[in-house]
Amino acid sequence: MSVDVGRRSWDELGALYEATYPDLVRLAYLLTWDHVVAEELAQETFARAWRSWHRVQSDGAVSYLRATVVNLARSSLRRRLLELKHRGEDRSAVSGASSADERIDLARAIARLPPRRRACVVLRYYADLSEDETARLLGVSIGTVKSQTHRALRSLSELLAEDEGVEPRSR
Repeated sequence: MSVDVGRRSWDELGALYEATYPDLVRLAYLLTWDHVVAEELAQETFARAWRSWHRVQSDGAVSYLRATVVNLARSSLRRRLLELKHRGEDRSAVSGASSADERIDLARAIARLPPRRRACVVLRYYADLSEDETARLLGVSIGTVKSQTHRALRSLSELLAEDEGVEPRSR
């Protein structure tokens, strides 16, 4: 049974959920490096989408969901870092586990990036968003996206070289 919610229906939100939920969980995971938190953020995203469903445009629904995940992940990371700070723990405690596999090494290196740089890299190269879309999602200028992405890639190169025990390539 479909319950009408103004212009749009439960069925439409359900179809959007089925089509985007796994991608939103992956995006949240890449931003937080925590599976449980990633699922919670994706669920909260759909709860917020439902509350704002009458304002969300059909053609902008996926962008709305991505932006909500990014914003919730940023808030979650801020809270986690604040908790770690108050406990006297190091920021590196947020990073992922180690492994010899190259993909795991890259994931660990990405996890070690500051949240804004991590978000730029994930949105640009995982979510395949343009600089403009990334800037809109993060609420920053295109120049900030460019500089943060450049710095993130340089840091990733250095972190991966450090893990392998080789000198990073000159810039």
